[in-house]
Amino acid sequence: MVTLVIPEEKLLGFANAYMDEELREVMFFLQDGPMTQESMAEILKVKEDALIKRLDRLRELGLVRRIISTDSRSDLYALELSLERFGGYPKRKTVKMLSDAMSEPIVPFLEANSQEISALCENYGMSIGRAIEQLLLSSFSRIIEDYKAEIVEEDKRISEKFKAKK
Repeated sequence: MVTLVIPEEKLLGFANAYMDEELREVMFFLQDGPMTQESMAEILKVKEDALIKRLDRLRELGLVRRIISTDSRSDLYALELSLERFGGYPKRKTVKMLSDAMSEPIVPFLEANSQEISALCENYGMSIGRAIEQLLLSSFSRIIEDYKAEIVEEDKRISEKFKAKK
């Protein structure tokens, strides 16, 4: 199972990239963390020129970001969204504990806002489950925006560690 956390404005770009086997391959490759273009080309067994075109297209779609090296070493590329396979990191137990903790206040919230949610369903012809899913994903994306600076700093630290290994 793959879980996708993505802001609505990137959803169309993700759908288009997902339909393209070459772009999808790069996105799934980057789900484990930032990687240099050279390493990706080697592992994916493609020429760097071809990979650059893929990375540029994913950057245009806002799905991948380039982490500029602070020296003359290789830049890193990272996903601009969370693409997580369950069973990997984080572990299922941690995900279940967080899910249980997060779900407690959701039911009272949904009950208190049931009229607005019902109107949303009627206006857009969506099921209650789809409306709740969209509310949760949009809310979670908004929360994650607050952590964006921390994620960028982490990418810089990873880049420095990667350079130190070379």
